[in-house]
Amino acid sequence: MRNYEIIIPVYNPDKRFYIMLKRLLLQSVKPEKINIILTLSEKYDEAAFIKGLAGHNIKTPLIYVDAIEKSEFNHGGSRQRAAEKVEAGYALFMTQDAVPYDSKMAEHMLSEFEKENIAVTYARQIPYKNATLREKFARGYNYPEKSVIKDKRMLDEGKIKAIFCSDVCAMYDKDVFTKLGGFVKDTDFNEDMLYANKALLNGYLISYCAEAVVYHSHNLTFTGQFRRNMEIARSQAEYPEVFEALNSESEGLSFVKNGIKYMHDNGSVFDAAAFVTDCGFKYMGFKAGKLFK
Repeated sequence: MRNYEIIIPVYNPDKRFYIMLKRLLLQSVKPEKINIILTLSEKYDEAAFIKGLAGHNIKTPLIYVDAIEKSEFNHGGSRQRAAEKVEAGYALFMTQDAVPYDSKMAEHMLSEFEKENIAVTYARQIPYKNATLREKFARGYNYPEKSVIKDKRMLDEGKIKAIFCSDVCAMYDKDVFTKLGGFVKDTDFNEDMLYANKALLNGYLISYCAEAVVYHSHNLTFTGQFRRNMEIARSQAEYPEVFEALNSESEGLSFVKNGIKYMHDNGSVFDAAAFVTDCGFKYMGFKAGKLFK
């Protein structure tokens, strides 16, 4: 069974969202539905959504909109509610700023489920052209060119990468998803990693499919990195049974070491300095999130 539905949370989207929709509609294996979780704002409501589709010449009966207030949105809970309505065999979660690289993205992801015991597969992320050098390194480091199948042995070894997964573009086996109880509903971060942990503990596998590719990157400021990592740390602190058993600091040191070399080989001393500063703000944000839960 190769039928799937797409779920996309949307809040004040930019033009990338409409490019994404067009490319999703051109996939070699077409989705059954594209389910939009539309979080309302003063400048973007249902009327603006419909106007945006018309303005970008997007005409399809596949798009369904569930509009909610901002106070109702929750990364885990909102995705969970949408997933419970999926009738297809697979659910593909994406974010509004992830653009498929080509028409084979979904096909590549679906093919991963031909392997035994795959619970979820996630796509490779490559940076947009305007990405900073440090962001280009981060995408390449976290999303390499080689695919990987992750199992419980990696979890037993205490590797944080074991449960690394990203709902920027990830496809789930709906039957397994339902069996395992889906996402944690009351979390604003890490719903994908918490699910990956649960899947591995129950004998399932996590697939990183490097053949499935999306454009996705952020040029966050230093303070933006601080805030983001503080929120990530706060979220992890809520689930010590998952994250305290995994070694994230050694992974962080590896990231810094490889990043400095990348800056040296591809940029300038100023790029290296910016990268180290960026890492410092990430680290301080992470520590602050742990201290001030």
